[in-house]
Amino acid sequence: MVKRECISLVNRVLIVLLFCLACFSFAAEESSTSESQEETPLWLEICSWPFVHVIQPTFNVLIYPVAKPVDYAFQNGIIEKTVELVTFGKENNILIYPGFNFMPGASTMVGLNYRHRGILFDRDYLVLQPNYYANGDLNMSVRYNKHGLFGTPLFGGFRFDLDWDRDAHFVVPESKHSYLQPDSAFAFTWRLGAPLTSTANWNVELSTTLHFNHASSPDVEDSVLISDLYPIEDRGLYQDMVQVPVSLSLFYDNLDYPYAPSRGNRVGLSASYIWVGDYGGVKYSDLGIDPKTMDKPEIRDGGKEHDFFKTEFLFQHYFFLGTRSEEYILSVKEGRQSRKFYTDFSWEEAVRIWRPEQVMTTLFERRVIALQYRFVNLWEMEEGGAPYTAFTIVNARTPLRGYGDAWSTHHLMALSVEYRWPVDRFVDGVVFDEYALLAPKIDKWSLDHYYNSWGFGIRVRQPNMYLFRVQLGFHGLHGINMIITIAPEFR
Repeated sequence: MVKRECISLVNRVLIVLLFCLACFSFAAEESSTSESQEETPLWLEICSWPFVHVIQPTFNVLIYPVAKPVDYAFQNGIIEKTVELVTFGKENNILIYPGFNFMPGASTMVGLNYRHRGILFDRDYLVLQPNYYANGDLNMSVRYNKHGLFGTPLFGGFRFDLDWDRDAHFVVPESKHSYLQPDSAFAFTWRLGAPLTSTANWNVELSTTLHFNHASSPDVEDSVLISDLYPIEDRGLYQDMVQVPVSLSLFYDNLDYPYAPSRGNRVGLSASYIWVGDYGGVKYSDLGIDPKTMDKPEIRDGGKEHDFFKTEFLFQHYFFLGTRSEEYILSVKEGRQSRKFYTDFSWEEAVRIWRPEQVMTTLFERRVIALQYRFVNLWEMEEGGAPYTAFTIVNARTPLRGYGDAWSTHHLMALSVEYRWPVDRFVDGVVFDEYALLAPKIDKWSLDHYYNSWGFGIRVRQPNMYLFRVQLGFHGLHGINMIITIAPEFR
């Protein structure tokens, strides 16, 4: 009970802070845009004092341990020089740089990213990403996109994915029960899309995939799931299968910047029908069960309809809390001038720098509240027949950054709110609070499957490339998840 009350208190504090932040920001903007305003009014100074002298300095102290090394790298030109070293081609159209994801256990990964614009034709793009994991697993992705197909507004793409994962696992839906299942797969994907408006804010896309999955039972006997509630023969556990999804997506996007959006919306609606072939079967001996005690030597497909349908609604909105969004990406000179403001965290300097007059011209110019809502649904053609791969995984990519692959579910609602503020020219501090609600049926939502995580960190990006982020995610008072990755927070 005490833990629940503490968790609830943390959530309430974060919500109040974000609300106060928005109120002070809009008040500051209103005051700064007033033509007759010559000095900061007394009421604004009084209202802004808690944020200026308590909330924002607290946020800066939180991210200081990770922001300071990155700031040192910027001060000495390490990041800029590194970007120059990994950029090739006469038009700087080739990027070769390392990828990484530092997490506990086998999820730790190092890899290579090769990006090439204009490799064969005008307005085409090739991406090659091989990755090597701490346990010796491999995966690789090759993507090729082309805009202006055959002189038309159409855009198309091809993707090949290969994945060898000996530590793969599945999660029984709406539970915390996880089981090992070594898995390997390869897939071929084709996509074709077109802008629906001259501004390309509206786009429609059609895609299909051939996905071949090869699964096997783990060597550890007690990791095998034998259950009538989640039967092997109906869910495809430890068995080979082929899936062919066909997806149709509609997106609206009017964000002002691709990698550092400060205002705008992104809305997406997608639907996918996935054909699933018969399961390949698995021998009882592979599951650690004596086949002599069974009627047949192996488990075969149970005969249920395995096809399923998935829908997803995505909404993102960016609130810019300032007056000059076009200067969100500062010039080099402005970046150097502002660096001192956001890296000197002595209390004496904070009192001088973060007074309301300075807040008007510096802090209130580059702050963003980023909001994302996701609503994902799985519809089985026959109840109990969809394979284990069909379910939505709840993890840091949901995002629910305080958790790993903790749950899978039929239906998911997720809300994430972030406050971002400038630390350096291309470095943002981040404080986030996010929620997820899971349900086995569309009309069976319950607070028994309600989860929350919160945390803080930094994100490093350039106008034309997202670099990386370092963030700490907490789920209540039960643990911590450190995220060091090149993947952005939102989809």
